[in-house]
Parts: sequence; C-alpha cells; structure tokens
Amino acid sequence: MAKNFKNKYWENEKSEIVEFGNSFLRTFDESGKLQFGKIIKNKETGEKTYFVKFVLDRKELFESEEGVDFLQGTLNMWAEEYVC
Repeated sequence: MAKNFKNKYWENEKSEIVEFGNSFLRTFDESGKLQFGKIIKNKETGEKTYFVKFVLDRKELFESEEGVDFLQGTLNMWAEEYVC
C-alpha cells in the first residue's frame, strides 16, 4: 500500500546534500528532516536518482532521552577511530 504524504517538504523546500560512495545525506532545515539513502546512477544517461531509505526527524530526535547523545557519541567515536 502506498503512503499518503500530507506535507511533501522534499518538493517544496530547498535542501543541502552530501554524497559519499553510493550513499547520500540530505537536510531540509525548515521542516527539520535529515534523509539517508542510496544513489543509483543511470548507466545510459549518467543521471543520478536518490532513493531515500530513512528519514530522521529533528523534533523527535531532540525530544528523545538518548537520541542526540547516542548519535553524537557514535560519530565522535567513529571519527577518533577512523584512520585514512
């Protein structure tokens, strides 16, 4: 069954996107959304399509007991452990 979206923020709001490997992060500051997903490139045209796999909601994250600390801690730990 297809989802029915009332607020299609991704159609009405400017975003900022970062690509890495075959993945991307895209932020929508006004609506407070952070999308995670995969990039698929058309072999014939070279056109990129962004497939959203997960959306993180800013309000829900900051209202949670552990969400922000967990996410920040994980990113900090990964940054410290990552060796180029």
